[in-house]
Amino acid sequence: MMKDKILGELEFDRYVWWRSMNKSMFGADVVVELLVQDENQEGILDVQRKAYQTYLENEERYIKEVPNYLIDYYKWKFEEINKAIELEEGDQKDTITEKAFFEMCKVFFLFICRDGSFGWILGSSWSKEDIAVLFSEQEPRIITRNELRYLHKLKDKSFDTLIHDGEKYWTTWDKMPFYDELVNIRVEVEGSVDEGVNVAQQKAYAQYLLNKNEYLKRLSDYMLPVYLGSRSEAEKVIASGQKVGVKTILPKRLVIDKKGNYGWICYTQWDDSYVGVLLSEEKIQIMTENQLREFEKQEKVKDELFGYLFREFHGWGKTEFVRFFKGEVQTLPLRIRTYDEDVNGEQKAAYAAYLKHDASFWDGIKDELLAYYLEFYDDFEEYLDMPDTLTKKNVNRDNVVSILTFTKLFIGSDARIAWLCESPTEEDGLAFQFTDGKIKQIFQPEII
Repeated sequence: MMKDKILGELEFDRYVWWRSMNKSMFGADVVVELLVQDENQEGILDVQRKAYQTYLENEERYIKEVPNYLIDYYKWKFEEINKAIELEEGDQKDTITEKAFFEMCKVFFLFICRDGSFGWILGSSWSKEDIAVLFSEQEPRIITRNELRYLHKLKDKSFDTLIHDGEKYWTTWDKMPFYDELVNIRVEVEGSVDEGVNVAQQKAYAQYLLNKNEYLKRLSDYMLPVYLGSRSEAEKVIASGQKVGVKTILPKRLVIDKKGNYGWICYTQWDDSYVGVLLSEEKIQIMTENQLREFEKQEKVKDELFGYLFREFHGWGKTEFVRFFKGEVQTLPLRIRTYDEDVNGEQKAAYAAYLKHDASFWDGIKDELLAYYLEFYDDFEEYLDMPDTLTKKNVNRDNVVSILTFTKLFIGSDARIAWLCESPTEEDGLAFQFTDGKIKQIFQPEII
């Protein structure tokens, strides 16, 4: 135990000097632990004492201002929080209040780093990893507990202040208009603590800031044919100059790799998941989050028709968005079987023909599926318990599609193209082959 002239009576435990403080915060009396970092037990530094005094001088302002930043963070993190814990009615993204937030997230510690940086550490009810509020900046920064404890900061002319996440990214925040609201984007710049950031990344970020509104428009234009079910109809809407916004895909992070490739990690509302959106090319492209983060390391080829294709076990692949029968959008893979070869001209022609389909394409699947269902109904009636709506008497072309789960768009080495589906009626699966503008129902083993 020791008594410090500024910090008071402190005890040492593991890597900090500490004591308890009684505080009144956010409508409640709480006990906050003061933690003063001293990993090697070398003693408290004057810069840490000064940091504590700075905190006390500004504590009322922090208590007043910080909730706005935390609620913004809550909204940015909402999709993950909503999956992690059961939320009350008042805890929703658009209804969360300061009081509700601090019922879920309490201030536990005031942490003072060795360099004089300081911030709160808050216990989080939705994650094992506590969050932290770094105060020793122009404005509060929401980070993690470990980022505060092992704080590495970098001042950069392009990014301003970056904080390392302890793994592989330097991080900061940006804001962008997302239709009728301003949303936070976490910026993640690849690089170790020793490497910092490079010129290619600085140029990439400048290019991004210049074009981010245009990127949002391109993303919306990309999604339009998915929702309309027809590229030609989408092209007419875009050419007409109508302002159409697709809000079901929300940018969350901007990732910039060491070569200056960059793109968004986006949340997709239709499947409560995340995809990568490459922005640093003339045309945007959808891919998996990992393919975007590891873009430079991926074995890939760039094709004028397909865009980037990524090497897979039996060939090449990419990610597609598709909307079946005017239902929910789905994120599904395109698989092209080439073995160790490149994609050939016949496979490209098959895909180009497929892209020209319109809404009648999906009607063809309904017709083929209903014909199959009625033909084989007596066979699988013996081992499947069908609902009343799918009996031979009641089934129709609209409700029969409920037996399908689409899994991938497949192009075989023979250039046949088909949607592959799972169905309780076929152990090996169904497929719907697209040939000469028409749909034919086949069984999956016939094509794969």
